Amino acid sequence: MNLSLDTILTNARELVSRLRRDDATADTTVNQAQYVQERILSMKQYGDDLAELNDISSHRPKTDILYSIQKENRLIKQLQKENEELKQLVTEHRSVLEKIMHKYRQHVQQLKLMEEKEKVAVQLFNAGLATEIEDKASKIHEMALIMQRAIDIDDTNNAAQEERIHALLLENRGLKEILAVHENIHKPKQVSPIVTIPESTTTTAAVVELSNSPTPPVTCEIKTTDSTCSEREESS
Repeated sequence: MNLSLDTILTNARELVSRLRRDDATADTTVNQAQYVQERILSMKQYGDDLAELNDISSHRPKTDILYSIQKENRLIKQLQKENEELKQLVTEHRSVLEKIMHKYRQHVQQLKLMEEKEKVAVQLFNAGLATEIEDKASKIHEMALIMQRAIDIDDTNNAAQEERIHALLLENRGLKEILAVHENIHKPKQVSPIVTIPESTTTTAAVVELSNSPTPPVTCEIKTTDSTCSEREESS
């Protein structure tokens, strides 16, 4: 049973392969038949065209054919001449275009050189300007330092002068006080009169002014037991 199934499968595979080969052969045969048919149609068209030409040539005279051939030759020569002229124009156009491009390249190169020179000049100018700015900035900084130093010196001198003036004022005040003390010491003293006031238990203090005496007013302090007078000079 197994052998018969294997045989059937093998035969089926062979049949499938044969069918595929037959299909390929059929396709090839169909393609060949189409090609032969196209050749037959083209040959038939060629025969028809040839018969038509023979018919036309048989009806037309040879002079007309020669005239048409000459006309075609003239047209061909004219076309060839125009073609040569066009070739010459194209050559001239190419030469002119090459000259223009050569001039353009020269101008572009000159512009590049000028641009590079301008860049170098600008860089040099910027470098010189930067150096000049740095020099001026350093000079301004030096001047600012000098002015600050002068201001500091002036402030120091002003402070020293103020201290000196203050010291001189103190010294002057001290000298004035010494002079006043000296004048008070050397001034002649005046004897104040003694005023005797009776004892009284009711009064506590009294001020007595002596109109006839050149001395300042005298203040007398009176107590119950004894009375003493002390002289006070009123400040003028």
